[in-house]
Amino acid sequence: MKEKIAEMLNGLADNIYSDFEKIVNINSFSTNLSGIKECAEALIEIARQKDMDFQEVYSTKAKRPHLMYGKEIDKDFYAFIGHFDTVHPPESDFNKMIDEGDIIRGPGTNDMKGGLIVALYSLAILKELYPNRDIPVKILFNSDEEIGSPDSVEIIKKEFKNAKAGFVFEAGRAPGYSVVTSRKGVFEIIVEIEGKAAHSGVEPWNGINSIVAAAKVVQRLDALNDYDKGMIVGCNQIVGGIAKNVVPPDCKIDVNVRFVDLDQERYLLAKMEEIFAKDDYNGAKVSYRLIHSRPPLVKSSESQKLYELYKQVSNFYGFECSEVSTGGGSDANYLGSLGVPVIDGVGVVGANSHTTKEYIIKSSLIERIEIFTLFMTKLMEKN
Repeated sequence: MKEKIAEMLNGLADNIYSDFEKIVNINSFSTNLSGIKECAEALIEIARQKDMDFQEVYSTKAKRPHLMYGKEIDKDFYAFIGHFDTVHPPESDFNKMIDEGDIIRGPGTNDMKGGLIVALYSLAILKELYPNRDIPVKILFNSDEEIGSPDSVEIIKKEFKNAKAGFVFEAGRAPGYSVVTSRKGVFEIIVEIEGKAAHSGVEPWNGINSIVAAAKVVQRLDALNDYDKGMIVGCNQIVGGIAKNVVPPDCKIDVNVRFVDLDQERYLLAKMEEIFAKDDYNGAKVSYRLIHSRPPLVKSSESQKLYELYKQVSNFYGFECSEVSTGGGSDANYLGSLGVPVIDGVGVVGANSHTTKEYIIKSSLIERIEIFTLFMTKLMEKN
């Protein structure tokens, strides 16, 4: 089987790189809806050439298109998930693919248009390997992951709750072409502090300084950090005041929180409630609102079995694959929260995501297709 897959990939290599370049060169910044639409159409056409029919799907919010294959399948299937939105805006100078030999640079190459190509070609090869067998795969390529999947999470929860296993095609980790088996959960809150304006030179005592109150809030939130246990509370942006000679009447703090499991999430939320309920802010009113959250991806015994099989195949190809945990969130967090065993990071391998130095290791595009395809044949044989 290994030799047959390698032979097929050898004949497909030019098409693989061409299709990759096509989607990388389309700007699909998360809020660039015209670019999102163009990239979706390109992916539909690439898939159609491989006898795979993707359809545009929408959440009940109906704001942006996502792509699905196998929507009619409702049980005993494997879930493939990836995203085609990126963090690089249309006005960026970093908007074209550059082939530099051993590496390929470009927007979304690593995060995660390379992973989409891995998913598409892996399925295409599986369909050729098993022409008389239905391949039980359901795919979602969404267009809002970089902004937290606020739209497509509804689709994930509805369409993938019955998956028997799931694979997310985010980038793998070097060295060793490792995969991700756990991710921290995340929630983001906005803390709003209401003070009272006054002339800072004439009657500051008649005002309530919201920035002074915010400083106390920040100190208390910062004290919740426990890096050894994996809890991160980042007061990462603060805005307040209206003029240098006015006691600031309001202030806003953006807080990004990471946690390992649901117990830590409950603990942190309870501690924050205590902080915000205190009455020693010199008359300022403190409130907060939750604006985004992802559950943690917690490794299960079933996902451990998936990882062990993937590792075995990866080692067979000469890569010392290992498993890693990361503080960043992905759609694997949502999929895992449904009780689906998941491994993430089965896409290409590169680095510098979310920067203008983003790149992939060129050979990983073919290698990761090869590894994942053989992995799927082994998994299907077991089931």
